[in-house]
Amino acid sequence: MEDWEIAAALKIAPQVISLYIRLKLMTGLRRGDILRLRLPDVHDDGIQVQPHKTAKTTGKRLIIEWNEDDQLQAVISGIQRLPPRRIGDAPLFVTRQGKPYIKEDGSANAFDSLWQRFMRKALDQTDLTERFQERDLRAKVASESASLEEASERLAHASTATTKRIYRRKPARVKPLILGVTKSKK
Repeated sequence: MEDWEIAAALKIAPQVISLYIRLKLMTGLRRGDILRLRLPDVHDDGIQVQPHKTAKTTGKRLIIEWNEDDQLQAVISGIQRLPPRRIGDAPLFVTRQGKPYIKEDGSANAFDSLWQRFMRKALDQTDLTERFQERDLRAKVASESASLEEASERLAHASTATTKRIYRRKPARVKPLILGVTKSKK
């Protein structure tokens, strides 16, 4: 997935999808974890989350720290300003009726429908020639991370093997090894 594809799609995205994509690209969280985020998960030091997939296995928790230029805080503020108003321990992402996009069983039909309409519109109104899936954004985060270890931590994987096998999609860049015997004589 190329940067221009995301930029083109963002130009026509409804505000809720635009904010969702921006949050996803900053955090690398799974769809379910983003849709399960609640107001109390937003703290002074960042977003505190326990990925649903690892809650019963590793129990790993993440604190996604606020960045220096406040971009992540701006996205969270934008989400909180979306109607309807949220109070208490309400989810960050809710439908127009104030219902969570994700259900107890993990299904997110309303969100999936919203995503599908968005992708149809993106194909019709931009230079995109093929749709991308919501989960491709997670792979983009892993591929753009500076190191495999950073990507694995950001995606809350217990092992770098999963990150490397599934999510790191860019080719590895290596420099040639120059040994004394391979140097050319001038």
